[in-house]
Amino acid sequence: MPLHILQGTGEQKMENQGKCIILVDDEQNILFALKRELHEWAHGHALEIIVATSAKEALEILKTRANDTELIISDLKMPEMKGSDFLLEVKRLYPDIITILLTGYSETDEIVKAVNAGIFSYMMKPWDSGYLLSEVQKAWEYGDMRRQTAHYMKKLEEELKWAGEMQKTILRPNLPTVTGVEFRVSYRPLPALYCGGDYYDVISVGQDRYMLLIGDVAGTGVKAAFVTGILKAVIYPEYIRSYIGKPISPADFLGWLNTRMQFEFRSTSAMLITFFAGILDLKAGTFVYSNAGHNHPCLISGPNIQELPVAGQPVGSGHSVMYIDNIVRVVKDSLILLHTDGLTEIGSGVKIQQLLQKTPYGPDYHKRLIEGSLALSGSQEFTDDVTIVTALLCQ
Repeated sequence: MPLHILQGTGEQKMENQGKCIILVDDEQNILFALKRELHEWAHGHALEIIVATSAKEALEILKTRANDTELIISDLKMPEMKGSDFLLEVKRLYPDIITILLTGYSETDEIVKAVNAGIFSYMMKPWDSGYLLSEVQKAWEYGDMRRQTAHYMKKLEEELKWAGEMQKTILRPNLPTVTGVEFRVSYRPLPALYCGGDYYDVISVGQDRYMLLIGDVAGTGVKAAFVTGILKAVIYPEYIRSYIGKPISPADFLGWLNTRMQFEFRSTSAMLITFFAGILDLKAGTFVYSNAGHNHPCLISGPNIQELPVAGQPVGSGHSVMYIDNIVRVVKDSLILLHTDGLTEIGSGVKIQQLLQKTPYGPDYHKRLIEGSLALSGSQEFTDDVTIVTALLCQ
């Protein structure tokens, strides 16, 4: 059975109750010497010292105490399992535990193996007391730093998840449900960031008239997501609402948006936003659109795929920027597709025409486009946010 020594009392013990270090050596006199050397240090850190006379015994202890173990000091030369093999197993099973190798032999191959096991350091027997305590203290501080970093990273991830859910709630459009057109929207931020800089919306602006909007804020993450929140807060209340039931020029809207964003970010660094705006008029059978540096949308009619190549300067790139309107005819079964560059700027690049040719419209269309882009690029994951907006004319 392993021998146990509990060090530390009072308030400090309550803060670190159950935390321990494990000493592993097949020689009892070495274990007692190590305990004696580390007694005061362990007391000061409110740590329990647990000893094991073999690697097998230490692994049994770790089955129940791994979450409490902050440091392992192991001998190299032990029967049944060498210290280097033991520490490799510790790394495989419990990668967060900090380890130190103790040896009386200069076996280069075994030391290299231990280094591959991620040991913090190794010491030769007989050890110098001051050096032992110094290395143990540094190993503990390193482990503490890693634990704090992991704690902060967890908090950051929780904050990012919250930001992502909030962004989805803010941006989620109330897609019009009407006879004659089917709207779909998909948004996929970078998995590690949970939120991003893509903006999207579909707004009814009058009888059988709908405004399709898509934008991409430069950058990713919370900063870009914050800008999309500003866009959502100003676009409808300050501009579109006053034009409900009236003619709207997408070019005039983009000019207003550029001026508005120039004012919004007047005291900060420049913020570039590519943006596309279009008005789909079902009665007139037209799509009037304007583009501020955004990816070209596509009009798909049967096997024909037409890019809508009108372009202008991104929003935020300069003052008093002029944009132009263009118009195309749309007929039954036409599909208008808007997307952000995350869909195609992946790997060596995906050609939108090729992707659309390989992906006919139907159930799970957006999902199949996303999967198709990954397949064409040979990538496992996107490197930017991806948004897709489609409008299918059904009559």
